[in-house]
Amino acid sequence: MSLTPHGLLVVDKPRGVTSHDVVARLRRLLGTRRVGHAGTLDPAAEGVLVVAVGAATRLIERVQSGQKQYLAHVVLGAESDSGDVEGTLARTSTIVPDRSAVLAVLAGMTGVVRQVPPAHSAIKVGGEALYHRARRGEQVDVPARTVSITGLSLLSYDYPDALIQVDCGGGVYVRSIARDLGHALGCGAYLHYLLRTRVGRFDLAYARPLSELERGFSSDTWPLVALHPDAVLRDDDALVLGEASLESWYHGRPVPMPGGTAVTTTHVRAYDRDGNWLGMATTDPGRGLWQPRSVIGR
Repeated sequence: MSLTPHGLLVVDKPRGVTSHDVVARLRRLLGTRRVGHAGTLDPAAEGVLVVAVGAATRLIERVQSGQKQYLAHVVLGAESDSGDVEGTLARTSTIVPDRSAVLAVLAGMTGVVRQVPPAHSAIKVGGEALYHRARRGEQVDVPARTVSITGLSLLSYDYPDALIQVDCGGGVYVRSIARDLGHALGCGAYLHYLLRTRVGRFDLAYARPLSELERGFSSDTWPLVALHPDAVLRDDDALVLGEASLESWYHGRPVPMPGGTAVTTTHVRAYDRDGNWLGMATTDPGRGLWQPRSVIGR
């Protein structure tokens, strides 16, 4: 089937499938290579994976920049060489931290912080993914990076099991949060289960199981399962271009703002007078212009 579709699919990724696997299967299903995901989920993790198709791939960066939310089951008293249940586990301590100690450590881990990703990660150092080197038993110095963790809520705690809600920006490794929690408590910890419940405005209520998409997909069902690309931009102001501005828009040239235009967002989503989506632009109120950033062709 070749639909040459454009839009967003919010997939409820199952455990045991890589994000790349999801993209590859959807490429075959849709008959197009213009498919990409907005933020990797580890194979052992489940939940929201936003997949962009066709012209929507131009908005992947906007999706990735949205806040993420996870439910993490962390097990204390043991560590894993991969940071999660997929690795080799070893019991490290008989210390039993109380709830107040766990809460205190979590509070100290929020904010803009430096985080060291797991050695078993897809980050490339010297052109090679870290997990390849880790699997060969090599010692890997993983560089720390700055990330934003806006909230760590302890939903339940019955040692050794802690259920934590994680609210964060992009680039955060929840496996590293589990590892660092265990180190701070002196007992070790690893991530046993991870569910991503939200990416930006897209939560599990939007998500459809991958098996459902594969089983019942057709050109007729595409409008029922896909979101319009501009769903990413719904919090932005809307710009409607007249015929005189369309030529400039399609050539990426700035479009003047009508006098008295009130702009409340940095980005605007653009349409023609027939309601066709044209892409997005950034505002330059000082010069009275909209600068096209993602332009959808004629």
